[in-house]
Amino acid sequence: MASQVLSGSSNVSYTNNTGQNVRIVINYMETPSSMSWAGVTKAVASTPLAIGRNLAFNNGGATTSLAVSSNNGTSQEGSETSNFAFPTEIMIASGQTFSATCSAYNIVVIPEAG
Repeated sequence: MASQVLSGSSNVSYTNNTGQNVRIVINYMETPSSMSWAGVTKAVASTPLAIGRNLAFNNGGATTSLAVSSNNGTSQEGSETSNFAFPTEIMIASGQTFSATCSAYNIVVIPEAG
């Protein structure tokens, strides 16, 4: 079975009916507030702006402050609103499901056999 691309603008749900394990790769997911896979549910109190491959930083409030000095001696500050952790790649077995409460998303489902 070939890879499957899931894209949309509101919430996502996928049931693995391939008869094999699949890898779920989250390329982009906007404002995820909860995610569930293989019977595990993960929710956060403070929703990140976006997550995805090579993208998992929420620039907002003032819980953790970072100061970065530039070559010309000035500094820039950024901050992370709160700690959150969502996976951007997971594996699920045949018959298991994956779902997320979110806005826009782009996800690739890749069967184990390619």
